[in-house]
Amino acid sequence: MKNSFYTIILILILGQASHFGLPWWGLAPIAAIAGWLFPQRTWSCLLAGFAGGFLLWITVALWLDTGNEGMLSARIGTLFMGLSRWAVLATSGVLGGLIGGMGCLTGTWAGSLFGRTAA
Repeated sequence: MKNSFYTIILILILGQASHFGLPWWGLAPIAAIAGWLFPQRTWSCLLAGFAGGFLLWITVALWLDTGNEGMLSARIGTLFMGLSRWAVLATSGVLGGLIGGMGCLTGTWAGSLFGRTAA
């Protein structure tokens, strides 16, 4: 449980710190580093990485969306057959969660190849 919390916090801090310098897929190596540093069992690692990626991407998307008063999310929503603003933001969060979860899982499995065990 402690490693899951540390994983989420590390993904949020490093992800936000590197938000403006890395491309969208930069979350995967960050989550892999978190999975390497805080080894966990498979499902708890996947859920912690998902939670970290989801929280990071949905907060950044919400922050950017309120900055332009929802115009961009409204236009993207009409592009995808009339999705609402919140559906676009939730989709962004789910995509970030999947990237974070898979990255964290990759880091944990890579650590287990080198003899690190789950806590």
